[in-house]
Amino acid sequence: MKRKLLPITLLLIVSLILGACAPAVAPTPETIIVKETVTVIQTAAPEEPVVAEEPVANPYKPDNLFEIVTKLQAAVEGKTAPAGAKYVLLTNAVTPFWTAAQIGLSRASSELNVPMFFNAPAGTDANSAQLSMLDTFINDQYNAITFSAINPKAVNDYVARGIGEGINFLATDSDASDSGRAVYIGMSDYNAGRAAAEAAINIIGEGTVVGLVGYATATNALERIRGIQDGLEGSKIVYLETLYDDVQMEKALSNAETALQKYPDLSGFITIYSYNGPMAGQAVKAAGKQGDVKIVAFDAEPETQKLAEEGVVQAMIGQRVYFYGYLSGYIMHVMTVLGKDATLEILQPYLIGDNKDHLDTGIDVIYSDTINLYKDYLNSIGIASQ
Repeated sequence: MKRKLLPITLLLIVSLILGACAPAVAPTPETIIVKETVTVIQTAAPEEPVVAEEPVANPYKPDNLFEIVTKLQAAVEGKTAPAGAKYVLLTNAVTPFWTAAQIGLSRASSELNVPMFFNAPAGTDANSAQLSMLDTFINDQYNAITFSAINPKAVNDYVARGIGEGINFLATDSDASDSGRAVYIGMSDYNAGRAAAEAAINIIGEGTVVGLVGYATATNALERIRGIQDGLEGSKIVYLETLYDDVQMEKALSNAETALQKYPDLSGFITIYSYNGPMAGQAVKAAGKQGDVKIVAFDAEPETQKLAEEGVVQAMIGQRVYFYGYLSGYIMHVMTVLGKDATLEILQPYLIGDNKDHLDTGIDVIYSDTINLYKDYLNSIGIASQ
């Protein structure tokens, strides 16, 4: 068997050697064409790239206020406050309205690395408590004080004494224009009142409304009511009266319930302080009149937002409360570091009024179909309400 296989084995070896030594076969024209065709396919022009659309700006984002902060930051870059510098924001009440301002003040304090304190008067006599606290801050030599005046005339002597001792004063939310404070930070209360009147006309059309508010003496209350009354003039809505509660929640609720009983055909409420909206909403729901008695509410507290989503509140007039704290913190610091005049020069393009001493933070009008946009903006700066 071995002898018979040998010739076959030799033949296979010779075939392999000859195959290895054979010249390469030149490519045929067909092969070249195929190769070129493949190349053309691989280098074909790509499809047009998809261009991403520019994000749409949120209409509730106040770019001008962020711009002011940027300018203030640049003005004190590399500069420090006097040793032991401290600032305070003194509000006019303890309510959720002020939470956004407290967050803004805290951020300014963190960014500037200077102590900033947040305080509010408590008790049934908030005006006396506020004046006592103001006196304490002056005696403790705070470098700058921002306040929201309950009674604008009552603070005048305190502010004058503090200015004499080198303290800078600002007002926010509720002004005391004759006190000598350097700047008022807040919306135009009169214009906000007119915006509330316009919203009432849009959602009610014709009928009667009652106003609910806290303090009878505060500038913000008086100016908003004046704006509401002027804005409703010539319309088919009659403003019946204003009910005051001295920032007492139980009284605010009682006022709303009383109005519903006193005026069985009442068309709506215009609620002028932040907590008045939730109190009016509670009364309207308890009476089973949601949707029939409409509500235009100042501010957008969490409960007010919830009522708006339920259809109990039809419109909100929003203040930019976050900036009441954030801008106050920055302006107090820059005034302490650079002085009052240099700070006012930075702010000058943004100041309004006859005396150019009002930093108008603007107004947001929020209806049910725009509340999600408004909440998107709040989320973008890390707050739930203002």
